[in-house]
Amino acid sequence: MVKYPEVGSVKSRLAKSIGSEAATDLYRAFILDTLSTLHALEIPFHIAIFPPATQDRFIEWLGRSYQVFGQNGADLGERLHNGFMTMFEEKYEQVIALASDSPGLPIDILSKAASSLRSQNAVLGPALDGGYYLIGFSRDTYIPSAFEGISWGTEAVFRETLSQLKSISNRVHILPKWMDIDTETDLRKFYEAYQMQPSTAPRTLSYIRSHPDILGAHS
Repeated sequence: MVKYPEVGSVKSRLAKSIGSEAATDLYRAFILDTLSTLHALEIPFHIAIFPPATQDRFIEWLGRSYQVFGQNGADLGERLHNGFMTMFEEKYEQVIALASDSPGLPIDILSKAASSLRSQNAVLGPALDGGYYLIGFSRDTYIPSAFEGISWGTEAVFRETLSQLKSISNRVHILPKWMDIDTETDLRKFYEAYQMQPSTAPRTLSYIRSHPDILGAHS
């Protein structure tokens, strides 16, 4: 799940602290790091782009080797639901939606997410801020109500989604918590945690190292 990285249109909370251009440059790094991780995982993936009218610009940026489709819907819940429907129509038996602002997510977590759907009805990856970075279903056990009645953009998203899932099935696999980067504080915590160790976010870390001022006075 990706937003086209246009200045002024992405990472608005982060942009308030570090500026729109830096926030957009960082988000581009998030996307590229996430794509590299998915390539390393060696499973098919598609890029769901928002706004849908930016598909051509996205292809101009990254080339035509990626399978891209537009996110359609009035809110995030509708866009997620429609994305799952699109992938199930492509005959995929298991589908996972992954956020694009959780750089550094270990490959083994993604592998576990995929393998869990062989025995579980759903998989959910909680984010540290109360949202989630990943959600997945098998075609035969898809639960559309997971995207209904959710307080999108709040710290209640994971809790409400899990409640919706559990009202239908107890076979829900919960992955380890991981951070998404929405604020300068998130960015600083990410850098402090991973600056001295191997990570699946080399472009993100490189950008921070070359622009240390974005970490603010606490860097």
